[in-house]
Amino acid sequence: MGRIRYYWTLFVGGMLLIVLGIPVITIGHILRVFFGREDFAHPYAKFGCRILLRAAGVRVHVTGLENLDPKQNYMFAANHQSNIDPPLLFAYLGHDVGFLAKKELTRIPIMKQGFPLAHVIAIDRSSREQAIESTRQAAEKMRQGYSIMVHPEGTRSFDGRVLDFKKGVFHMALAAGVPIVPVAVNDTRLVMRRGMHTCYPGDVYLEILPPVSTAGYTEDTVQQLIERVRQPIVERVRTD
Repeated sequence: MGRIRYYWTLFVGGMLLIVLGIPVITIGHILRVFFGREDFAHPYAKFGCRILLRAAGVRVHVTGLENLDPKQNYMFAANHQSNIDPPLLFAYLGHDVGFLAKKELTRIPIMKQGFPLAHVIAIDRSSREQAIESTRQAAEKMRQGYSIMVHPEGTRSFDGRVLDFKKGVFHMALAAGVPIVPVAVNDTRLVMRRGMHTCYPGDVYLEILPPVSTAGYTEDTVQQLIERVRQPIVERVRTD
């Protein structure tokens, strides 16, 4: 049943891209070019993510939204366990967020066209120069008032243990001067585990922790900032 649920989720995702994605992306680009609107696509994208999560059998539990100021933009830094993490965070963080996405996702035509509307920036980790340029673009987005979601581990954890955080995204937050919100994700690996083409219904948990100010930190003290963001996530994440 796990394999059937996995392919059913992929099918629903494909249908959402066609039925919902094509008209929303088309209208969104028209509104962006002719009227300067940047906020059209997010509500529909969040709706699509919620449908996708429901197809996967996910029951979402969110805590900590009271820690966020609706008028403040942030960099959200979350641990990474599963492919369902990005749609989960996109739909339930309580803010309209863009995110750094691996370059491979641009091979999906409809998704690629939708990236600019959702402030998604593709990052090529195989090229240091292009990765630096992507983080520069993300920092500029945050300076313009948008929120960005990142997975500082850079890859999914097999057992839920929080891996070391990479420095690049924290330099990005310093450059933008925005607070960083630690986000603890639990049990998504039990729904869709890395390396396995299976999907099992279950409860997943999203805990939004108090923001960490980047004020006072520099390039020389960025490691202290990383630990201040990472440690509360480690304390709240359950492992196998």
